[in-house]
Amino acid sequence: MKQVVQRKTFYACSVCGTKYPNKKTAARCEKRTREKKAFVIGDKVRNIEPRICGLMGEVYVFSGRIVKILGPKPSDYEYEVKWLGGKEKRVNGHVYLYEIEFKCPHCKEKRNEYYYAPELQLIRR
Repeated sequence: MKQVVQRKTFYACSVCGTKYPNKKTAARCEKRTREKKAFVIGDKVRNIEPRICGLMGEVYVFSGRIVKILGPKPSDYEYEVKWLGGKEKRVNGHVYLYEIEFKCPHCKEKRNEYYYAPELQLIRR
């Protein structure tokens, strides 16, 4: 048996690190706008869209704190257009994803979930 190794060349965006098969698409990604960080680690935030407790089935709006910031990364076009209003500067840009730590007010389960900036509201720094 013989092992066959193939080499592939990829080009990475210097902003987000996403790999592309050719230079042109990587350069196009680098030219995208970059969202400013709306929050910092430790900020207390509240979500705008109500969630449903998986255990109790109750609807709630949580308040929690930011524990991690991921990105910048290319925006998810479908999600941005359908749910976040499709603002031009966000759709064709690099955006941040915020990890929020919170407790469900009904079942008291501690959770960590990821949200984009337009889905959150600052309570205090």
